[in-house]
Amino acid sequence: MLDEANMQKRKNKGKFGDEASQRQLRVSELIKRSISKILINSNFYDQNRKNYSASVSEVRCSADLKIAKVYVFPLNEIDPQELIIFLGKNNNAIRHALGKELSLKYLPTLRFKEDTLFKQIEKTNQIFRALEED
Repeated sequence: MLDEANMQKRKNKGKFGDEASQRQLRVSELIKRSISKILINSNFYDQNRKNYSASVSEVRCSADLKIAKVYVFPLNEIDPQELIIFLGKNNNAIRHALGKELSLKYLPTLRFKEDTLFKQIEKTNQIFRALEED
């Protein structure tokens, strides 16, 4: 008889779940390091010669390792959404460079997302400062 936890695991198979396997964590870390190296070594510019420097804070792979969500934040004073759009446009070039860097059976599809961790930390700090003033 299947218990409720096993049924839930079966439902989430192939999706982004809360618990990541060792393989997911290992592949995510490899992708994170490689994409960071790619973004540092190859300066990405748009048609206006605007430099898009970004730091990769986290990568989360799906259970089947076919999709990788890459969380980035800009290093210079550019709009994070503008950075996400630019990286999305250059997704194929980044993925091609990633394929040369890694030897995986399947190279995951990259989905770039804005990392909002620093914004959340700043909001939390503001709340603490407001409480200290009271």
